[in-house]
Amino acid sequence: MASNVFVSFRFSDGLYYKNKLVEKFAELDYTINKSEGEDRSNMSEDTIQKYLYEKLEDCSLTVVVLTPNAINYNTKQVFDIETWSNKNVYDDWLYDELRYSLEDRIGNRTKGVIALYTPEAKSYVISAETDEVTTINDFENLVRKNMLNVKKAYKSCPTEGRWNSAKDNYISLVAFNDFMVNPKYYIDSALEKRNRTYQFDLVKRMKP
Repeated sequence: MASNVFVSFRFSDGLYYKNKLVEKFAELDYTINKSEGEDRSNMSEDTIQKYLYEKLEDCSLTVVVLTPNAINYNTKQVFDIETWSNKNVYDDWLYDELRYSLEDRIGNRTKGVIALYTPEAKSYVISAETDEVTTINDFENLVRKNMLNVKKAYKSCPTEGRWNSAKDNYISLVAFNDFMVNPKYYIDSALEKRNRTYQFDLVKRMKP
């Protein structure tokens, strides 16, 4: 039975890749939901939460498209009554789409998640690459916070300081073009990890 998939992407530079994914998932008979370009400036946090809960409700998998403009989250300043000063908070659909995908709440299980980096974004997320080892940059994104996060007792790669890219990251970081060649492999891997979330230290929120 095919899964329902949510595609999270940045409208400014991710539409091409979103459309390619929609075509690919249609071939595989997957049902798609996706980011919207809604203006959120006048939406309360409760409204945003309800809106995304409904969009994510029937999905078992979230696919995050990492284009250059999707690496960093947008922020805004709000007044903090506790400190009586302004503070930065995230104000970004991509941040909220992923954090709500990772939540385990009544009526919702944590989703499986795959992050696909586009060719233009590779230098933002990959610092070095050989046939055997890929070194990941430390970028400020919930995707990165949920990589290399398997608990020690369940670590697949026995070598200190190295991780199995498929098994030891809750969110696997995959080249967009590699995913398009063999999507089912990566989808099955993400859904398998969804059944063992207890083996990972999941990070569901960040502070700017």
